[in-house]
Amino acid sequence: MSLGVPSQILMDMGGGAPGKGPSCKISMLWNWTVIDSCFLASSWHVRTKGQFAGSCLGVFFLCAAIELVRRLGRDYDRRLVASAAARTVSVEDGSNGSGSPNKGVSGVSGVPLLSGPGAGAFAPNWFQQVFRSVIYGSQFTAAFLVMLLGMYYNGYILISLFLGQTFGYFLFGRDTVGAAEGVHSGCCC
Repeated sequence: MSLGVPSQILMDMGGGAPGKGPSCKISMLWNWTVIDSCFLASSWHVRTKGQFAGSCLGVFFLCAAIELVRRLGRDYDRRLVASAAARTVSVEDGSNGSGSPNKGVSGVSGVPLLSGPGAGAFAPNWFQQVFRSVIYGSQFTAAFLVMLLGMYYNGYILISLFLGQTFGYFLFGRDTVGAAEGVHSGCCC
């Protein structure tokens, strides 16, 4: 029995039967393992360089897709707020479509509009919030899986992860420029 600690800790995920072929190599240290690497499950067992290249591309596009989903969520939120603002403006103008002015009353449900410090506040209805939650949940799930992939400490996978996230932000993150400045406009703090 050896008491020395190996430089790499390997786990056998091949089913335990001898002679069934190569097993998964999972290292908890920085590594550049390509063949026989496994990610997330034993069913994601990379046996060829082509499969590994496909895994790297998949991680790259998964990371880019996270940024796409984040962008879709931001766009949907903006659309909801703009729609609510348009309804508020049309009600304040007395042009809610019914022909009679309804100052101070929402044209959608007859609910009084907020006035004072909370004026302009918007809360989505139940269906809108469910859709927003689905967008958020899919983004969170994908980000969690990416985090788990990063914990394999495979250099190629980490490079794919970093490049994919950067590429995704490059494509889908341009709408965030100047957004932080407008969030608190009109507020003293």
